[in-house]
Amino acid sequence: MNLFSLAVKNLQRRKGRTLLTIAGVAIAVAILFSLLSFSAGYERELTKEMDSLGFHLLAVPKGCPYEATTLILHGGVIPKYLTNEDLVRARATDGVVIAAPLLLQQFVKDGIPHIVYGIEPDVMLPLKPAWKVEGRFFTADETHVMVIGSTLAEKENLMPGSVIPFGPLQEPFTIIGVLKPSGSEDDNFHFLPLAEAQRVFKKEGFITAIAVRADDVKHIHDISVELEKVPDIQVVTMAQVTGTIMNIVGSARSLLFSVIVIAIVISAAGITNTLLMSVNERTREIGMMKAIGASGYHIGVLLITETLLITTLGGIIGILAALAGSGLIETFVRGMVPYAPSGSFVSFDPILIAGCLVFSIGLGLLCGIYPAWKSARLSPMEAIRGEWE
Repeated sequence: MNLFSLAVKNLQRRKGRTLLTIAGVAIAVAILFSLLSFSAGYERELTKEMDSLGFHLLAVPKGCPYEATTLILHGGVIPKYLTNEDLVRARATDGVVIAAPLLLQQFVKDGIPHIVYGIEPDVMLPLKPAWKVEGRFFTADETHVMVIGSTLAEKENLMPGSVIPFGPLQEPFTIIGVLKPSGSEDDNFHFLPLAEAQRVFKKEGFITAIAVRADDVKHIHDISVELEKVPDIQVVTMAQVTGTIMNIVGSARSLLFSVIVIAIVISAAGITNTLLMSVNERTREIGMMKAIGASGYHIGVLLITETLLITTLGGIIGILAALAGSGLIETFVRGMVPYAPSGSFVSFDPILIAGCLVFSIGLGLLCGIYPAWKSARLSPMEAIRGEWE
């Protein structure tokens, strides 16, 4: 007796019900895979992006430090500023190896806002060792020059040597370098010498934030305490930013987890109901099988095999659907969370895929136990008379 072939034929005889049950399993597994992949991918990409920043803490103007830091990391402009005097105090703080001033501004071109970073290359480039440039980088005292990110260059069809009107007065600026793709927000920005950015936007003597690298991560707390003694400065460490963002993301993750629990419960109920209905419809068939020599064990294995076929197919389809729709999933997730790293969240992870398939198969075993047990106990004579319920 080939129980596998018999199980396949039994499922094919009830195609509509089988397909609906497989679809239910696929939806549950797709949600599970997407949630787990998002959770792992988000934390991985967030950590990678924070590490790529190259600094340990960010000094921002007094106010809401987390909001200011998130805006700065995304290229947003905040209404408050620090001064050159604050920068001098930061550089004089014990344990500070690098204190890099940043001035963030925006200008609108063709109705699209563009983000501008004013930086001092001598102190910023050591914080960004991953930066590679096609062309060259500017020096601190150059004027009417800029470096732009790769994504911006591609969108605007720009390259080293291009001249564009820039800033409130639409002054001609020459692009002398294009950053090679970094996978971070840097790919979307304009970079100018700090003094030039201050002149163009009439912010002489003002900066938006100070990126600080400590000589040792053990000294970050002490440096933070010292910097916050400066009246205008509030300090946020990158570990705090990461922790705060992950706490907020945890709330969204809890909501998604509730959704997946509901989906799994509905899927399990659907599988169990399908199997019980199948057994009820096939009582005479099961009775005949027992009458010609099939044991309760064979009947139980047949039901379990049908269940495993349904859940395995549903699991595979669900994972493939989640991978195929990863772009839509990421778009949805990015709209829900306050800060979304630029890397991909949903990725092909063999361990995660295997785990979801094992879960799907385990769900099938769990749902198939009761119908298999009921069918195994069925009396041949009662089944042939169709009296079992």
